[in-house]
Amino acid sequence: MIRFILANLRQRHALRQSISGLLRRADDHLLEDIGLTRAEVQALIAAPLQPQPRFDVYAPLHA
Repeated sequence: MIRFILANLRQRHALRQSISGLLRRADDHLLEDIGLTRAEVQALIAAPLQPQPRFDVYAPLHA
């Protein structure tokens, strides 16, 4: 469980760095390629991430 949490945190950090790198560029063609504006990407970064429930782990018990 702790390994999962640490891996998730590392992945989020890498994603933030990658997106921040896109926002530092002067050209917006990469953002346009994914269909987002600079303001939308900044809003996504600023929004707090909610923890996702792990119901898939318990699904076999309820089947």
